[in-house]
Amino acid sequence: MSRTAFNHERHGFAFVNAWEFDDAEREQLRESFARYLTWGAVLGAAVFGPAGILFVPLGIRALRKELERHLSPGYGLCGGMCFTALDFYHRPDLHIPRGWHRDDRPAPRTPLRRYTWKRQVESIVSDGARFMAWLIALNHIPRFWPCRGGPAWLLARSKAEWQKLKTSVDAGNPVPIGLVRDAKNVYDNHQVLATGYEPVGDTQGTIYVYDPNCPDKESTIRFEFGEHKLCGTESCGTSQPLRGFFCETYTQSDPTEAIT
Repeated sequence: MSRTAFNHERHGFAFVNAWEFDDAEREQLRESFARYLTWGAVLGAAVFGPAGILFVPLGIRALRKELERHLSPGYGLCGGMCFTALDFYHRPDLHIPRGWHRDDRPAPRTPLRRYTWKRQVESIVSDGARFMAWLIALNHIPRFWPCRGGPAWLLARSKAEWQKLKTSVDAGNPVPIGLVRDAKNVYDNHQVLATGYEPVGDTQGTIYVYDPNCPDKESTIRFEFGEHKLCGTESCGTSQPLRGFFCETYTQSDPTEAIT
């Protein structure tokens, strides 16, 4: 077992990941996901070659419909909350304004709310294309040769990401990870902060995470690398099987503006 010094009751937020967006924020989210859908398509086409050119456009159309249909007035800022918590973790001289209880979220236009929103958008900028590419591979690239898409494609890449995660945690660094679930809607996926891990043999493991959906407690992701797919379950409130995960591209930011 390996763990970082991240403490969920000290470094995480006490409030839950449930927010109301105004029209401008909803439009910015829609535009961001649409932009990175295009980049995800380019990434997918590059990976799958001729098969990508044939099947990726089908995935684009399907994902675009999901993007337009499912963005509700209330949604999560999971990436923004994880990035912000990690920013404060790297600044022990600053006191994180974590709130007092599940419903003690910062009000609109307050410094912490603005900063969390900014970090949410930056998490999409850094990894939105990868979410899109993995969803296209999972749902729209055939599993048979020479395409070899589907869950097995995510399985192979998740094995490599598992090694990256362990390296980061062993060095004492929590790492944001993107979770790709067995779903077709991009909004059904999630971002959490990996703070520790425990391998169980060569094919199974547990990832300890700060999950903004379940504040003030340590959540877990238990997974097994199967022959054809990753089978994972999350302790924090979802029945959708996990099919893949990746270490996100995190760049530290100064959270001083979140408290001034």
